[in-house]
Amino acid sequence: MRVASPYGVAAGLLIAGFFTARAWTGVPSGRNYERGRIEDRAGRFAESALLLDRAAVGANRTDALWRAGRSRLALWDTMPVPDRVGPTGDRTLKETAVRFLAGLTGSPSSGWFVAALGDVYSRREIVARSRRVTELSALDRGPWALVGDDGKIAIGLTRTAIDREPNRFELRDQMVLLLEQNGLRADALRAMDESARVLPNFDAHPQFSVDSLPRELVERFWRAARSAPSGDAPLLSRDRYLLSLGQLGRRLGHLEEAEQDLRTALSQPGTSLARAEQSFHLALVLIDRGRLEEAEAMLELAAREPVFGPGVAGTRARIAEMRGRLPEALDQLREARRLQPRELWALLEFARVGQKAGSWDQAEESLRWALVVHPEDPAPRRAMVELLLAEGERARARRELEEYVRSFGRTEDAVRLEQALAEPLDRGSR
Repeated sequence: MRVASPYGVAAGLLIAGFFTARAWTGVPSGRNYERGRIEDRAGRFAESALLLDRAAVGANRTDALWRAGRSRLALWDTMPVPDRVGPTGDRTLKETAVRFLAGLTGSPSSGWFVAALGDVYSRREIVARSRRVTELSALDRGPWALVGDDGKIAIGLTRTAIDREPNRFELRDQMVLLLEQNGLRADALRAMDESARVLPNFDAHPQFSVDSLPRELVERFWRAARSAPSGDAPLLSRDRYLLSLGQLGRRLGHLEEAEQDLRTALSQPGTSLARAEQSFHLALVLIDRGRLEEAEAMLELAAREPVFGPGVAGTRARIAEMRGRLPEALDQLREARRLQPRELWALLEFARVGQKAGSWDQAEESLRWALVVHPEDPAPRRAMVELLLAEGERARARRELEEYVRSFGRTEDAVRLEQALAEPLDRGSR
């Protein structure tokens, strides 16, 4: 019989001990990590931060530290202003910085932890600015004179992060927002040029939106993206680049340029799905330009792909309404509802056009279904009150408004509707 070597036995015990230790720490760490992510997605940031702290061991350490820090930043953002600027907010930012610094020691070449520290300092600048007394002489020295030390550190850290990872558009977007937040519009515009150069597709920048950004910055993105060679963004095909330009141009009102970009996109080689999408958005531009017959032809092309069926129906309803053909518009919206029975926009549009056409029962039916499938959204309940008011059903409108207030509080819309109910009765009111 072969006797095992004592060295082999010792090595086996060491290996077994190693994997036992990994299991001992890894299983609870993984469980806390997943629970922390769930709590974070649910907006329970205090609970998420504590769970992710416990997960910051072994293989999960770096990612857990990152998420624990981000949860604390989100917690700070949701605090009431007195807590933000007081000891609670200061302690939260210090705890956040500790997590990001610890993560940086494990990934010293990463730009993400450096940029995250910039986020901490940007919030410290917000607090400092609320306490700062601005000297009038500083106004004459330009906008940089109004930025405090914490703000300058935040900008410097973000620039360092960009130097480390120059092709990450997220870091460049953070720089744009940080500069704008500190009143440095000229610098923010130049930074926007770089964001557009790295990724010239506005919709692919999750931190940007037409509604939240100043128009000047969005215009700068569009112009920079339009002048940038599409080859500078290797992950963005030329037809997708042109489509994104056309979509943003339309939103900004540059209809001639949007039409040109979308027609150029249609001339590129592409799939039938891509051609349908380009045709659909070109149709929207043509409608805005008042060329309805040409728009109809583009919608025919878009309708060849079923995924655009609801959108095509909704757009045809818009054209019919523009032509004063309300029954035809309702027919198109019925088709949109058939294709997507739970889609809120279709239900609300059907109710709006139905009210305009005097089809009160059909409009109310659409909103009743919207209340069933979207109970968490205030729009159907608000639309129901407005419908009943327009119909003259004031008693029913009052009951719907009371239900609205119970569900969503006394919002600005609720106050407006209360005022409408308080106005003198029309002759036809009941």
